Amino acid sequence: MSQNNHKVTNWIEQLSDEDMPGFAGTVMGVTTAVNDQDTSAADVAQIILRDPSLTSRLLKMANSFFYNPNGQEMSTVSRAVMILGFDKVRALTLSLVLVDSLSNGKHREKLTEEIAQSFHAAVQAQELAKKINCKKPENIFVATLLSRLGNMAFWAFAGDKADALLKLVEAGEMTEQKAEKEVLGFSLKELTQGLSQSWGLGDLLDDSLSDKKKNDPDIMLVNLGGELAQASKSGWDSEETQRVIDEIAKKLDIKSDDVTEIAHTNAKQAKIITKMYGVTAASKQIPQAQYNLIDDEEYTQGDEDLIDVSDIELQKQDVILYPEPDAQVQLSILNDIVQTIEESPSINIILEMVLEGIHRGVGMDRSLFAILSKDRKTLICKYALGTDNEKLCEEFKIDVSLSSNIFHKVIKTKKVAHISADPSKINGTLTRDVFKLLGPPPYLIMPTIVRGKVIGMFLADRNASKRVINEKDLLVFQQFCQQANMGLTFLSMQG
Repeated sequence: MSQNNHKVTNWIEQLSDEDMPGFAGTVMGVTTAVNDQDTSAADVAQIILRDPSLTSRLLKMANSFFYNPNGQEMSTVSRAVMILGFDKVRALTLSLVLVDSLSNGKHREKLTEEIAQSFHAAVQAQELAKKINCKKPENIFVATLLSRLGNMAFWAFAGDKADALLKLVEAGEMTEQKAEKEVLGFSLKELTQGLSQSWGLGDLLDDSLSDKKKNDPDIMLVNLGGELAQASKSGWDSEETQRVIDEIAKKLDIKSDDVTEIAHTNAKQAKIITKMYGVTAASKQIPQAQYNLIDDEEYTQGDEDLIDVSDIELQKQDVILYPEPDAQVQLSILNDIVQTIEESPSINIILEMVLEGIHRGVGMDRSLFAILSKDRKTLICKYALGTDNEKLCEEFKIDVSLSSNIFHKVIKTKKVAHISADPSKINGTLTRDVFKLLGPPPYLIMPTIVRGKVIGMFLADRNASKRVINEKDLLVFQQFCQQANMGLTFLSMQG
């Protein structure tokens, strides 16, 4: 390994382990899920729902006029994936997580400049992709947005190295790339390449950074978006900007005057989108054509109510450890479920939406759906949300053949059960294995019944937060489970 590669590797390890682990984990999870042919909306939702703050903001963005002009209400992540599609939800998720990851950046001015340029480039590339009927413009957006990831990460976390680089660049004696190699021993583009490969950011980004396949339409769009955003910093009337516009016109077979008009509109749109993502300072740095300049307090019709997200410094304070019961969320998700059932989706979508309603609406630390094995002797987890959901679902296998087991009793009676935290009321219904798996009660358990037959059950608890489960919580939990039973029965009858 060369010394340069070793230095890049050290930076990647530092960013992965200490500075941006949340971004690295989420981006790999979402990208892997989206690229898997067997992935369902529920699978993507599982990853996003690990972060309650991300979930809340993603749904707010998804329901905005900009992303949802038809006004189809989306109260669950699963429904957002259904309506908007995997690619658009991926773009929303990665953009929000990126902004979060950079929120504590040290060199604010330079970082803000990089974020502005990245979002501007991404919007330009995406809208040009739509103009030439590209099949997946959201993928173009993501690749372009992340094409300067190394630059953004560096200015957010570099410390003294950033000071040295900034001093050298401002001296004006060498190009930025030469200054980067002088101070760091590698270019920030090389850092972006390393991060892309290490974090699995996608072939499109890898190929666009390697300068290979330049004639590939998607890679060409990524590069053109970046060039246009860079050139516009010298002014929309500059020779450099006109050169890039002429290049775009030639490569996309569009008149130069039309490209100019499109680019000006895209810049205005990028300003609005960047503010929607909560990066107000960056939105102000996106160059606007003279006739497009708008007051910070003036927005186009339909956008005014949407651009009210706090600056990223404030967003990070709004961290939700455990969701609280929310009557409005309960009602919205129940309505969402009813509407989705009418559209005859997959059964998995309904199960995921019910779990989301129990978790986010009823305010449970964990919600889980387990299905009965073919021999009806074992309950096996299919989906789980909330605290340690992956570990719980992996280990959740319960023998329900014992008549004294609480799960056996729930199957037999077909009734909801509220397992009390009072040891005197448990009456031996919790076996040692179940107690070890779930932790101490209280829990809520309800059978999933389709055409009169128990096929599995829902379970919820507040084991991690140690909060009590009251009668009202039980009733709302029961309501969500009943909605699932009705929906699954309806769908089974549809074939």
